Amino acid sequence: MSRMELGIVHRPKSGRNISGDAYLVKEEEEATLICLVDGLGSGEAAAEAAQAAIRCVEVGSTLPLSDIMAKCHRALRGTRGAVMALLRVSFAERTITFVGVGNIGIHVRSTALVKPISRNGIVGYRLPSLKEFTYPYTPGDLFVLHTDGISSRLTLDDALRTEEAQDVQTLANAMARNFGKENDDVTVLVAR
Repeated sequence: MSRMELGIVHRPKSGRNISGDAYLVKEEEEATLICLVDGLGSGEAAAEAAQAAIRCVEVGSTLPLSDIMAKCHRALRGTRGAVMALLRVSFAERTITFVGVGNIGIHVRSTALVKPISRNGIVGYRLPSLKEFTYPYTPGDLFVLHTDGISSRLTLDDALRTEEAQDVQTLANAMARNFGKENDDVTVLVAR
């Protein structure tokens, strides 16, 4: 049984059959690892870069997040490159840890102040010095990760105002419907 509720919308840009976005949710007994990747551009080459990152994360999923990101950087050399984020929710330690490169959005609703930031860069080309952010975790915390196919106008408060009582899939659907761009791949992942 899953320790977290998940809502996911993942679709290619209008007129395309393949998305350059990819995601992975890897659940272990003690923690859940969430990865969201946006291959640069769209289409086949973007999808190849995103899938290479997902394979890398799958293999190294128990490593510290900065180490996973560094391995992905090496694995994506020679591809188009990608932006990506990793979020680990540790149930045993009651912490969340985040590391991000590029414009993957993250919004968190928690009893603690949680404001992780992605560093500018491209995995596979220009990896910045990585910064892991760690915060306390409380069961019921809500996490939203999204690619740039979701408008930067998205605020979690606005999204929750209209969908407060709904489940995470309903919330993901509403975010994609209200803030998704037709001219870009769209991925939004909501976890609680």
